[in-house]
Amino acid sequence: MGFEVASLGELLIDMVPLPAEPGALNFAAKPGGAPGNSAVGLAKLGRSVTMLSKVGRDAFGRLLTGTIAASGASIEHIIVSDRHLTGMAVVTLDAQGDRDFLFYRQDCADANYAPDEVPSAVIESAGILHVNSLVLASLVSASAQRHALSLARKAGIIVSVDPNLRPLLWDSREAMIAGAREMIAAATILKIGEDELAIITGIADPAAALASLWHDGLRVAAVTAGAAGATIVTPSARVTVPGIAVKVVDTTGCGDSFMAAFLTGLIESEMDLSEATLGRIGRFACAAGAMTATAPGGMDAMPTRAALESFLSDKTG
Repeated sequence: MGFEVASLGELLIDMVPLPAEPGALNFAAKPGGAPGNSAVGLAKLGRSVTMLSKVGRDAFGRLLTGTIAASGASIEHIIVSDRHLTGMAVVTLDAQGDRDFLFYRQDCADANYAPDEVPSAVIESAGILHVNSLVLASLVSASAQRHALSLARKAGIIVSVDPNLRPLLWDSREAMIAGAREMIAAATILKIGEDELAIITGIADPAAALASLWHDGLRVAAVTAGAAGATIVTPSARVTVPGIAVKVVDTTGCGDSFMAAFLTGLIESEMDLSEATLGRIGRFACAAGAMTATAPGGMDAMPTRAALESFLSDKTG
């Protein structure tokens, strides 16, 4: 087997707000993008992971590849483009630390990640292919992701999906929902927020919403509820895990950190889906998400294994 996880999708710079004088804005450039965040999170937790994407040959691209490489994840399969710039998102925070976004991704590098740039052998030898639905908003990268999923399906590779809804990046709400449903239909492992379930299905009750999306290939789903924790669901089990209270600095990357820890637990348990194991994995993942909320940025806030285990020990002490 090759990498335990191949993570495919957007890589971008989050312009994260810093303290500023009244009426002014001040930002720091932080490497991000949900699949990239999760790849870094997996690497920091000790897993073997490679990133599949494209960045520009620019300072932001170098910041992304340098940060990913420093985490221990492979950047061998990140394409560096001379024609397209690295995308950017400007993050603003409210008084509770929750995010809003302004995206600058017109014709950016990862939106132009093409099917012929997808490394077939890497996907076919991976343990898990991790994707989201955002890249389906761009014609070229959508084709690349669908090609990757086809390779994974033919090779019998586990597919992990985090829909990661971003309405501002889609031509319409209907297209966004269709993209999310397409990815969920391909998922073996799913991580999804309660709010996303409601948007995708139009059903307010998370359990009923998830049930309406369930299919034979889906083995386990984590339904996240922010600070309230998560519910881990299989066809025969349902485990509720409480959240962990922390002082929130920035919620950017919390879901991606949860995803990384969730996948780490499933890999290390060899997909043991017993209630006891799912409870431990859920607690581990909720702790990762909580830790990430205590620091600014996406990739930079992903916890190391030692830090996460120490944090979890203190909280359960």
